[in-house]
Amino acid sequence: MELQHRLIRRTINIAVSKAMEDMKSNTNRSIRNLIDLGLFFSTCENQKWFFNAAKNVIANPKNPYNSLVKRMISDVNNDTIKKVGLNLGYSSLVYGANKLKKKQDYLGVPIPWLLIFDIYESNADFFHQMERFIGEGRELGIHSYIACPHEKNDIPTICEIAKRFDECLFILKVSPGLISEQTAKSLGKIHNMMISVQIMGTDFSCGSDKTAFRLLKQNHCLYGFHVNYNEDTMKQLTTLEYIHSAIGLGNLFGVYIAENGVSDTCRDAVYTFACNVRGENGQPLITLEWFRDMRVISEKILSGDGYMAINLAEMVYC
Repeated sequence: MELQHRLIRRTINIAVSKAMEDMKSNTNRSIRNLIDLGLFFSTCENQKWFFNAAKNVIANPKNPYNSLVKRMISDVNNDTIKKVGLNLGYSSLVYGANKLKKKQDYLGVPIPWLLIFDIYESNADFFHQMERFIGEGRELGIHSYIACPHEKNDIPTICEIAKRFDECLFILKVSPGLISEQTAKSLGKIHNMMISVQIMGTDFSCGSDKTAFRLLKQNHCLYGFHVNYNEDTMKQLTTLEYIHSAIGLGNLFGVYIAENGVSDTCRDAVYTFACNVRGENGQPLITLEWFRDMRVISEKILSGDGYMAINLAEMVYC
């Protein structure tokens, strides 16, 4: 990492550590201080717009983020909160985005700020190739990665890769069956990772879902859920009861992913619901409509969709 980048990371880390300690006595003031810190390091109008908007939300005494932050500080390993926040908020969306923007302007082609690895087949060569991609991506300015394993045995290997790229954010996208006592214990030791558990039904009554969330909470992981939706399931998935059930199981975020063929009307309705839930009069849960929110974020920091799914198996075999 460049010396200036390293110094800024250290400065932010010290400030965040102090703010997190202060949150135990005055959450609202500490959040305001962190927002002011974000404004100080903002380098473009879009970043300043975001932190000013956050300032307005926090000014509302009934905003849901005080409750969300208190729950996070209590339930999640504090080193994980700091590392995830630093790697996403600064390394990826500020420092990395600035590097990518310069490279994108020079090349005249869009570059993603997020890479997704779908691990259908895994072996040593596969993970070696994945690690090489991450190393090259980091040099470009890509600091956020999603890994989608399909076997429990893949999770320790992904954790080892994440440890070697300490300044990057890793999001593990898993089915609940992959979360066992052993895998949850391994994940709890990785501080630059958050976990998203797939929900298959239209509620949180499934035993495997509850078990996965319980194990992740026991190991102080930063976790949430993702769920696919369509016209038939949308109404059941976008209720306050659904959101309260997710919060009750310790989720800190929820992601709605439209299935193929879902109409724009349905997507708009889910996006509006997600915005309301995470808004200043919403609930203590950060909700996203994946495709719409990714487009908005990417347009703010770069342009285009902003993420790319990589099928490493095809690349290796070809």
